[in-house]
Amino acid sequence: MTEPAATAIYAVYSNPLPGGEAALHEWYEDVHIPDSFDLGLFESVRRFRAVGESPARFLTLWGCDYLDEEDALSAVRPVAEALRSKGRIEVVQEVVFQQFLFLGKPLGESSAATDGWLMTAHSCWARADTASSFTDWLESGEGQALIEGVDASARYDLKSSRDKMLVLLEYQTSAARDSARRSIAAESGLPPFGPPTPIFVGGSPAPGPPPDPPPSDEQVERWKPAWVACWDPIGERRR
Repeated sequence: MTEPAATAIYAVYSNPLPGGEAALHEWYEDVHIPDSFDLGLFESVRRFRAVGESPARFLTLWGCDYLDEEDALSAVRPVAEALRSKGRIEVVQEVVFQQFLFLGKPLGESSAATDGWLMTAHSCWARADTASSFTDWLESGEGQALIEGVDASARYDLKSSRDKMLVLLEYQTSAARDSARRSIAAESGLPPFGPPTPIFVGGSPAPGPPPDPPPSDEQVERWKPAWVACWDPIGERRR
């Protein structure tokens, strides 16, 4: 079963602190998700676990209706700061990267699936000039065949610059997703992200790795235009 794709998402790539995976899940389910819904910050949340090696073991996709990044940050930042002052923002994870993204050019007739087996396709977020090659890949025969073969898909980007692109490709079974992954030539995993746009003005209370440096021209020339990762669903909730 599918439903319309969210008009915006807040994508959070994270790892539990050492020995703290149970604490991370408990905080999300019992504290963070209820707080976010009760305060009207987000309309839905979907959580995924990475398949195979990944710099981020978990991906959380918060669905929302913000118009652009400025609109999102102006709404979320003061509420997040208030939650932190009340002790509701617990340090239970390393935030690898976080970004608001907005629904872009339609990819087809499909919409965002619920409880789908997910494959993400990213442009290289650390280099704005790689976005055009990612778009070319999406519009190529390989990219179109991939999109036509999914049960649901949606493309998101950063409206202010169009240099960060994320495509969600969802399948009803993990076998169908894994077969599709084997059929395409793409870099495996997550791209160099570059510096994040933090929710908290003074920086996130959660630890995080140093921002990825922009890759060199030589690296970009060696890479394929898309970075692809597979994710298994953990759960979904709606406000």
